[in-house]
Amino acid sequence: MSELVWVDCQGMLFDNTVAHKIRRLADKTEATRDLSEGMRVALKVNAAEEGYAYGLRPGFIRVLSDLAKEATQQRPVVCDGQRLADYWKQTRGNAFKEVASLAGYDGETLHGHFTINGGFSGDEGELFPCGADSELGGVEVGTAVCRCDALWVLSHVTLHPLFGMSGALLNGGFDCLSGRARTRVLEGLSPYQFNGQQAASEERKAFRNRALETHCAVRSAMEDRVYYINYIWDVTPQPEYYPFSETPIIENLGFVASHDPVALDAATYALIREHAPEAAWFEDTAFEEILERAEGLGLGSLGKRPEHLS
Repeated sequence: MSELVWVDCQGMLFDNTVAHKIRRLADKTEATRDLSEGMRVALKVNAAEEGYAYGLRPGFIRVLSDLAKEATQQRPVVCDGQRLADYWKQTRGNAFKEVASLAGYDGETLHGHFTINGGFSGDEGELFPCGADSELGGVEVGTAVCRCDALWVLSHVTLHPLFGMSGALLNGGFDCLSGRARTRVLEGLSPYQFNGQQAASEERKAFRNRALETHCAVRSAMEDRVYYINYIWDVTPQPEYYPFSETPIIENLGFVASHDPVALDAATYALIREHAPEAAWFEDTAFEEILERAEGLGLGSLGKRPEHLS
C-alpha cells in the first residue's frame, strides 16, 4: 500500500491505457480497503454544464465504478449536485439529467445509478455536524451521499474562482451538500465570477473556511470511509459548472489518489504550479493557507510526497 500515488500519462500502450493506469492507481492506494459485499458506494463526480467542453470522459469514471462493484457486488451510486444557476431556463432536475446524459453521464455508460446529490429537487439532505468551534455548526449532506456506506470523490481538477482549485477538498465537502446548504455556505457570494468580477478577499477567505468545515461534516456522515482521486486532465481556468471555459492551462498530467484529501490536493497543487506557474486565481486565493487550515481541522496531513508511477 502507498498513502499517496501519482500515475502520469506517459508510456501509453495497448496494455497500459488510461483505464489500466487508473485501476493500478486504485490498487496501489487500496481504494477498496473499507468495502465489503453488500455495501453501497457513492461516487461523487463533476458533471459538466452545457457549453463547458472539457468534462472528463465517462470511461474515466466507469473504471472506478466497476472496481467498486467488484468489491461490493452492488452497482454504485454516481452523483453530482445541481447547478446553482439555471442558465437554460428549464426544470432544474430535468435539465441537469439531460445535460449530463448528452455528455455520456448516465447509468448505463457509467455502470452505476446516476443521480443528483440532493435528490431530484436538489435540496434533500441530512444534517451532520461540522466539528467543535464551527461557524456553521452543521450542514445538510446530500442524501445520495450520506445514505451510502462509503464515498469515493472523483474530482476533475480545475481552477476555482473562490477556492483556488477544485479538487478533493472542495468536491469532497461543499460539492457533496444539498443545493440549499451550498447556498447557505456561500452567504450571498456568487460562485460565477464572470467578466473580471472578483469577490473581496475577506469574503473569499470566509467562504474557504466554511467550505472546509463542510468537508468535516461529509467525513462525519461517511464515518471516514472516503477515498479520493484527482484527475489532472484538461485543467481549465473555469470549473465544470460554468457554461463555458477557456483553453486548459494544462492538458494532461495524469491521476493522483489517496485516502488523505490534504496530501492529495497539496500534491496536485504542486504539480500544477510546476507546470503552470502563472495559473490565475492561485495567488488571490492563497491555496497554501487553505491546505494549512485543512490540516489544522484534522482533514489530513501535509508533507507527504507522492509515489510516482508511469
